[in-house]
Amino acid sequence: MTTQAQITSIDAVRHFKLALEEFQAETREAITQLLLEMRRGADWIEHDRSRYWPRAMQQASDAVIEARNNLERAELALRPEDKRSCHEYKIALDKAKRRLRLTEDKVRAVRRWRIEVQRAADHFHGGLAKLANSLDMDLPRALAALERMAAALDRYAERSAPMETAGGVETVSASPAAPPPTGDGELPGGAR
Repeated sequence: MTTQAQITSIDAVRHFKLALEEFQAETREAITQLLLEMRRGADWIEHDRSRYWPRAMQQASDAVIEARNNLERAELALRPEDKRSCHEYKIALDKAKRRLRLTEDKVRAVRRWRIEVQRAADHFHGGLAKLANSLDMDLPRALAALERMAAALDRYAERSAPMETAGGVETVSASPAAPPPTGDGELPGGAR
């Protein structure tokens, strides 16, 4: 037993095809935007941060050396009978050491994140490639199938259109000698 298609509007098939074409265009644009954003984030880690933090670490190291030298000079200039302390130089040295530790942590973090971001970007790019492949291969086939279905439905509607005669309404059907449509004109479920 074959199931007949319950199509109430041939235009609905064409509207669906148009909606799929619009989806295809919007999805391609979204893929492009996502790839650009992914590249921007990866470049920020790969190039910007991987240059910034080593420079900052070098500057922090220089600042520690300078603060240490300033403290030593202040301690040497201090006379034993002088009650002044070198407190502000000690604070400056501690601050410079904290900054150096921070920059060292950031350099290690950037190295770790460069690897992690690259791995995630490769994974993300692979998923987008699968989607792009579907858009390029599967969706055109679906669009062609929808067009064939609409054309087959048009032919079917023309053949079974009611025709008025003197005695009432008569249904015009395909001539008995004409073979039924096959292949491209066939509808899902065996309906023609």
